[in-house]
Amino acid sequence: MPYHEQHMTVLQAVMHEGALHEDRGKELVIRLFNHNNTAQVLSEINAKLRPLCMTIKCINCEVTGELYWIFASTVQDKTASFVSHFSQAELALLRNVYSEIVTSTDSCVSSTFCLNLCSSLNVRLTKSDAEQFLFKMVNRQWLCCKDGKYYMGVRSIAELLQYFKDTYEENLQICALCKQELFYGDKCNKCDAIIHVYCLKNYAKNQNGLGCPNCQFSTPRQNLSSSNTSAMDIEDTSQMSMEIHEMAQSSQTKKLKRKHKNGLM
Repeated sequence: MPYHEQHMTVLQAVMHEGALHEDRGKELVIRLFNHNNTAQVLSEINAKLRPLCMTIKCINCEVTGELYWIFASTVQDKTASFVSHFSQAELALLRNVYSEIVTSTDSCVSSTFCLNLCSSLNVRLTKSDAEQFLFKMVNRQWLCCKDGKYYMGVRSIAELLQYFKDTYEENLQICALCKQELFYGDKCNKCDAIIHVYCLKNYAKNQNGLGCPNCQFSTPRQNLSSSNTSAMDIEDTSQMSMEIHEMAQSSQTKKLKRKHKNGLM
């Protein structure tokens, strides 16, 4: 199918959102194209974006398993440049949050710890401003928040993976099923294989609830049946949305500092 205005509308929606939820993307495709073949539409858009070294990536959230469409460059390097405009203090905080997530044994960092990082930054950032900034990063899918802890967001995975590879190569792990890098997943109690939560859920459904795909050792977390939801089910996702909303309400209404900066470092 030729590239039409409908394709541009989908592309603009993804660019505007930064990370467009698959459900919303499907609704848009059905409304514009009168079919639900999203793979075809994305392929046609990406064919036009390829010469520009840009693409729409489909990335699962490691915490919720939900799929997002993300507009990203196909050329990445260790500078981890941001299109958005963040202040020097905000970037310094984000750099530290990333470091804690990647190097943590739990693949996450508590919100309290993040706010306490403000006192160790070389530039001044109040806890109130930090809280507002982190809320914005969650809202824009750079970070994921659950139970008062921050995890790596889908946009960070899609747009900054090369930066993480270059900076934290020894800390990155590979999913035993999809063989892709992961920041958060389920770990086997026997062989230490680590697997994306959504990969494990799909494996359990297709294999009738078998255990670890690497050693077949069965644990309560890994012995999932096709009738079960993933480790982070719909109720958890709703709770996460409530937590983010409460975070926003508790914050003082302040205007975020806007200052151009090309790279994370």
